[in-house]
Amino acid sequence: MVVAGGVAMAAGVRFSRDAAAEIGAGSIAALPSEGGVAPWDYWQSNAGAGALRVASGAILAASPYNTQPWLFRLGSNEIQVIADEKRNLGGLDLFRREFYMGLGCAIENACVAAPSQGFNAKVSLLPDGAADGVAATLAFELTPASAHPHQDAIARRHTHRGPYQRDRQIETSILNAFNRQATSPDVKLLLINARDDAGKAFSDLTLEGTRRILDVESLREGRHAGIRASASGTNIDEAAFQKIDKSWLELTQAVTCATAPSFGLIMVRGSRADHRLHIEAGRLWQRIHLEGVQRGLALQPMNHSIEVIDFETQGGGNSSIAARMNLGGVWNGWEPIFGFRVGYADGPAPASGRRPLSAVVIS
Repeated sequence: MVVAGGVAMAAGVRFSRDAAAEIGAGSIAALPSEGGVAPWDYWQSNAGAGALRVASGAILAASPYNTQPWLFRLGSNEIQVIADEKRNLGGLDLFRREFYMGLGCAIENACVAAPSQGFNAKVSLLPDGAADGVAATLAFELTPASAHPHQDAIARRHTHRGPYQRDRQIETSILNAFNRQATSPDVKLLLINARDDAGKAFSDLTLEGTRRILDVESLREGRHAGIRASASGTNIDEAAFQKIDKSWLELTQAVTCATAPSFGLIMVRGSRADHRLHIEAGRLWQRIHLEGVQRGLALQPMNHSIEVIDFETQGGGNSSIAARMNLGGVWNGWEPIFGFRVGYADGPAPASGRRPLSAVVIS
């Protein structure tokens, strides 16, 4: 990128640094307005520039149940990532940990997209606390344009819910690369071989958590709220939800747990009320997923048992699952916030639908 007189040149596109500010001032109609898979196509076409280009990468991030709980305010030299509070999972995410993890995923994607536009993003988490809804401010410093190591993976990162190759183990070099993605002192990664006792325990607890979510009304309704948010206004009646829930339980047992060669837990150390930890955990998950995609791996969240632990301990009580979630280790103040599986799949995963930029960029 070459910058002169306040005008940036990126990928052959002439972009005024005032353009992002104008978008923030109300020119929302000029933004891409088609959702579904169109935002993926927009990103892959190298459309947009500057802050708009960064935001177009951010909206392709992972989020709980694909709720996409984010809004963006674009400025001439910064982006604010804002919590869209109505897109939460209710009783399924009582501490809003997954909600803020989703925001962390978007923040990480923005940081990955920024260097291509000649920006180095300086991230300030919850700059005014969580009360005003601003999850982060990304202040842009001008730098020579370059490609972030994970940039090409943004377009290929999709949740893979199909069968994995159970007998194909992940190379040690890749597992080490996953561990290197953990850069915060209070967020770390625990990798588990699915064939070990710990892996079998994690699988059993995931199935137990799945059944509890479907049996407990507030948990089930939180799950349904996430599905509705992801479905973008599609009417889903009770009969349809019953079929969806039945299929989810069957797939969790026969595919998600049964075919995984490895599981992972993202661990945090600190208060459950500290959303900074949750955002950092989300950033780690996004980095792991992008790294895995680059190395030909498939990944899928498996947070069922952790959601039940939060439900059981919301009033300070004990959890029937938490004690067994220790998996034989000594955690010394660490606790799991997010579970997932990782392995090799036979084919690519489909892209999930996205809200268009016009729906998430605000003034």
